[in-house]
Amino acid sequence: MRKLLVLFFIVCAASAASAAESGTLSLSPAVVMLRGEHGQSTTQTLTLINGTTHAFSFDLVAQDVTVRDGKRVFADAGTLPGSIAATAVFSQKEVHVQPGERVVVTITVTLPPATEQRAIVGLFRGTNKVMSGHVPMTASLGALLTFATSDDATMTTAELKLRPQSPTENLAVSHACTNSGREPLVAKGVLAILDASGSLVGRSALQPYRLLPGESAELGGEYAGELDPGKYRVLVTYDYEGKTLTKSAEVTVE
Repeated sequence: MRKLLVLFFIVCAASAASAAESGTLSLSPAVVMLRGEHGQSTTQTLTLINGTTHAFSFDLVAQDVTVRDGKRVFADAGTLPGSIAATAVFSQKEVHVQPGERVVVTITVTLPPATEQRAIVGLFRGTNKVMSGHVPMTASLGALLTFATSDDATMTTAELKLRPQSPTENLAVSHACTNSGREPLVAKGVLAILDASGSLVGRSALQPYRLLPGESAELGGEYAGELDPGKYRVLVTYDYEGKTLTKSAEVTVE
């Protein structure tokens, strides 16, 4: 099988709170971004670390991640046309991880011909219960795999909304953003403040956000500094998949 080209491989941990606050379960990477062609396959390695004092057991399953009415929903493998999850093969169907133990699992998936699906989650679904205080709990963790086959990544936004600076709150911005293309994207934003003369007063980085095709979310954040009284222009610029989008609005600080 031909390997699917890994565009980005983000090594970060998807964590679940442990029972009795005795540590954490972690699964890495939490996100794998892939780029290639229909019909290609990829094998990825997932590492589960049990930093708790409890033993856990998991069934390994894959689910498609799709978007309905702008929101992510999960579907069992094979229930959607062109299901990517239906092609998933894990190196083992279940795992048992003891306290302090590390378990490595591989998942192999193939992008079906002409599928419109673009993401799956490799799910470690908990099968045993442990006590968190007096409450029994089951832990489940997942790794998101996204797939792109073209450069058709497009983000559209509504008008910028401002929350003016006040004695108790900093200036904040927000607006509805939608991935209106066919491929997943990650929007990395910067908030810039210009004074009445057009000079840069300050800037703040906004939290990056991942959007699947058709997904919408309210993006934005706060300006980290404090503004003197006056009139300002607020610029929000997002970089995503080699493209740039900017929105602006005026605000007066009393």
